[in-house]
Amino acid sequence: MFHQIISSEASFTYEALLVLAIVLLFGLYAGRFFEKIKLPHITGYIIIGVFIGLGLVLIDLGEIVEHLAIVSSVALGFIAFGIGTELEFGKLKKSGKEVVVITIIQAVAASVVTILGILIIGVSLPIALVLGAIATATAPAPIMLLTRKYKARGPLTDTLLPLVGMDDAVGIILFGILLAVADSMNTGAGLSVMETLEGPLIELVASAIVGGLVGFLSALMIKKISSKDNQKEEVFLGVSVFAVFVTVALAKMGFHIGEMQIHLSPILTPMIMGVILTNNLSRVRAHDVNLSVEQFSAPILVAFFTLAGAELVVAFSENTNVAYGSLIGITAIYILFRIVGKMGGALLGAKIMGSHRSVQRYLGLCLLPQAGVALGMAYQAKTDFGEDGITILIVVLIATLVYELFGPIGVKFSLEQSNEIRV
Repeated sequence: MFHQIISSEASFTYEALLVLAIVLLFGLYAGRFFEKIKLPHITGYIIIGVFIGLGLVLIDLGEIVEHLAIVSSVALGFIAFGIGTELEFGKLKKSGKEVVVITIIQAVAASVVTILGILIIGVSLPIALVLGAIATATAPAPIMLLTRKYKARGPLTDTLLPLVGMDDAVGIILFGILLAVADSMNTGAGLSVMETLEGPLIELVASAIVGGLVGFLSALMIKKISSKDNQKEEVFLGVSVFAVFVTVALAKMGFHIGEMQIHLSPILTPMIMGVILTNNLSRVRAHDVNLSVEQFSAPILVAFFTLAGAELVVAFSENTNVAYGSLIGITAIYILFRIVGKMGGALLGAKIMGSHRSVQRYLGLCLLPQAGVALGMAYQAKTDFGEDGITILIVVLIATLVYELFGPIGVKFSLEQSNEIRV
């Protein structure tokens, strides 16, 4: 009945706009409520999204969630851009060899161990590859929040903070490669190893070139603005949003060079753009740009996480043939084997680099939170993989709820055991 009333007075586009408004408002207040009861705000977004999804399914408007996919694509672009802006070349030099080596080892270990665990229970290799790539991602927000709240200082904190910034960048690169390989395996039967890798490599290089070019041109435009200009903040924001929108749009559309169809990564392209943009600006101006973009993208990210919860319900309602036992098994394996990979990889990397004892013991436990980047990867997999993509999204959504609830507990415990909490 509700659907009929709306349809008689407005187009489907405005129905979607109305749902988006509801998603944004309810998500915002759910996040605030969950923070008040000492739970992660992202968990609040997802859970209220589940209830919104139930409501949409009950009034036969579940398909609207699919039509709001552009919100997820844009949000993913801003998440990737934010990761890119954290990769300042000066900071990377200061972080040193130790952090870089540990970052790479723990990311690769998490990916490999998760892939092996999922393959053991008989899941197809393409799904295992994608979930393995997503396993690398770590949510920096709860880690940053807790270290600031408790004024943490010491060897563990000094290693942890630069590592979480680089970790998602490594994860995004690995995801871009493995997603393209998995996609090639699904669509290109009988291809050789080199032929299978050719597409992902072209995508990686093309994403770097396009993202780098857009980032460089955007930096040039921003640098031309005088610090005395009364409207400089508006220009900073306008150029930055333009850059994110362009990289996301080009990645989603692709383009032709002669007879060759070029695909770009919707995650790598805006991330590279963010890296190049930030490193071509002064530190003060880069900070101003990032602050403007964070404020602009905040409601988009609220909508993204809330829609993720709604998507979980809609996916179940539209795929009644889902094997729930199998899905629970895959999710449990993903959660457990990612923990083993993260903790084992961090320990191995710290041992190899001769890191402080507290780093060897507790770094891995600090790297378990998972949220925005992982969900963004899962959404991209859903776009590319059809029904298998829905399985990946559901697994990551459930895992995110678990990691967001228990991950911060591990971070606080590690900081306490390392005697790095000051308050």
